[in-house]
Amino acid sequence: MHIKRLLVVSCLAALLAACTTGQTGAPNVTQTNPLDPNFSHLQFAVGTANIYNGAAVGLNVVATLRQPNGTSATGVNTPTIRGPFAFAIGPVPSIGGALADPYTTIFSGGPSLPETTAAAPVITGTSQSVHPGTPNCDGAGAVPVGFISCPAGIAPNATSFGQSGGVFAMGLQPANAVPFTGQAYSYAPYPQPMYDTTGHPLFIPWGGPPAFDPDNNGMGTRDGLIPLGMDSFNLPFFLGVGEGVTIFENVTPGAGTYSLSAQIGILGNNGVPTVGSVAVNARLGSVALLPGIAAPPLVTPNASGDGGATMTVSLPAGVTEAYVQIIDYGPNAGPAAGHPSLTASNCQGPKGTNFAPVYYTIHVTASGPAALPPLNGPNCEGAAAPAGCSTPGALIPSPSICTGNQNKNTGQGTVGDDFTVQMIGFDYPAYQAAFGLTQATTPQAPQITGASGQSDITVSPPVEEDPPYTSQIPLSVARHPLSRGFAPRGSLAPRAAPDVYRRLGVPAPRV
Repeated sequence: MHIKRLLVVSCLAALLAACTTGQTGAPNVTQTNPLDPNFSHLQFAVGTANIYNGAAVGLNVVATLRQPNGTSATGVNTPTIRGPFAFAIGPVPSIGGALADPYTTIFSGGPSLPETTAAAPVITGTSQSVHPGTPNCDGAGAVPVGFISCPAGIAPNATSFGQSGGVFAMGLQPANAVPFTGQAYSYAPYPQPMYDTTGHPLFIPWGGPPAFDPDNNGMGTRDGLIPLGMDSFNLPFFLGVGEGVTIFENVTPGAGTYSLSAQIGILGNNGVPTVGSVAVNARLGSVALLPGIAAPPLVTPNASGDGGATMTVSLPAGVTEAYVQIIDYGPNAGPAAGHPSLTASNCQGPKGTNFAPVYYTIHVTASGPAALPPLNGPNCEGAAAPAGCSTPGALIPSPSICTGNQNKNTGQGTVGDDFTVQMIGFDYPAYQAAFGLTQATTPQAPQITGASGQSDITVSPPVEEDPPYTSQIPLSVARHPLSRGFAPRGSLAPRAAPDVYRRLGVPAPRV
C-alpha cells in the first residue's frame, strides 16, 4: 500500500520534516533541514485556464514540493504566489468560526482584503506563528462593511490559504498539520475552481480507478485497505488520489514571470526555531487559451448490465491528455435530484455510495472510444449484491455503475445509479505527475510543463446522467451541487455557515 503518500502529511506539525514511508506503525522522524535544496525540491508552473467552455478565464497553477523519496517535503508550510496577474473580483471576509481554519477566504469564494489591497496582487497564507485563538481580522482601521477590523496589536491575518493551505507532493492543498495534533486540517483537495462566480458547482479533483489505483486491485482508494473518514472540514476522505488540479478563477493571467515561495519553520541549533523559505519562478509566455469543451462525452452504461460504460472522447486542439471524471451517487441521489439523503445505498455496499460518492477517472491521450471497466467499484464486502460480497475479509470489486437489477436488494427499488460527468483537458503531463504518488518509486521532480513551457488547462461544464442514460442534465450550484461531504451523526466537527456548504456543494452536517 501507499497510504503514507496519500496522507501527504503524516509528520508532526510545526518544525520538523521528513517522515519515512512504507511502514504500518508510527513513522520514524528524521531530523533534517527542509530548507536545504538537496532535500526539498520545489517545482512551479503556471498556465491559462479555460473554465466551462469560456464562461470564465483563470490562472492554472501546478506545484510539487517533494523530498528525495518523492513524498511531501514538509508537514506545514505557508505558500505565496506573485506575478503579473490581476483579480477580477473584490475581496471576501475571512471565514472565522465557520471552519476549523478561521483565517482562510478560499472557502468564502474569493481573495482576502490584504491580498487585494497589497502594492501588487498576491495569493498567500497565514503563518502558524499566528497563535491559535488569535481573532481573525481582515484589515487595520476602517474596513468595508462586512469585514472585521483588527484589534489593537493584531496584524491583518486573513488570507486565501489561511493556516491550512500549503504546497505538498502534488500541489496546493488545505493539508497543513493542525498545531498540537499533527493531523491535517483537511485530506481533501481544494474544491475547484477557486474564487468561482460562474454559478456552476465546484468539483473536488479526486482521481479514481481505473487511472488511479494505488493497491492495484481495481478498486482505487475504496478497497478497504486505505482509510475512509471525515476531516475537520467535514469532508470525506480518501475518495481518491489528489490530482493536483489548482485553478484560480477570476484571476486574470498576464504574460511574464511568476514566483511561488513556501515559508517553512524548522528547529535550529539548541532547539531555537528558525523560519526560512524555498522559492522558484515560472514563466507564462502566452495568455492564449486552450479551446473550450462544450460538454463532456455521453457515458453509456453497457447494455449487458455488467457495470461498465463506454464513451467517445474528442480532444480539443492543443490538448495532449484529458481526464473524464465520473462520479457515482447511487440510485435517485444525483445532484439533479437534490440528493435527498446524505447517503444512498447501492450494490457497492458500505464502502460505496452509502459512504460518499464514488470517483472514477478515465485518462485519455487521443480522441476516440474509451471505457469505464465493469468492476472498478468499491470493495463490496458485506453487500447484498453481487454474489460473493458477503465473504468476510474479501477484496471483491463491485460494479462501477450499479444497474437497477443489482440495486434491487438495497431497499432503493430497481433503479440504476445516477452519476455526473466532467472532462478536464491538459497540454502538459498532469497524469504522470499525480500517478507517480501511487507507485513504489516516486520521482522527486516530475515533469509539470508542456511543450510550450507552461501548463494550460480547459474544463467542461459538469453534467448529470440518470437512467436511461440517453441525455445529459446541466448542473448549477444553486440547485445542483456537484460534490458532497458531511459530518456523521454525533460529530463534534466545526460546522460552517450555510453559504460555506453551498459553495462547497455539500449539505450542512446533521448533528
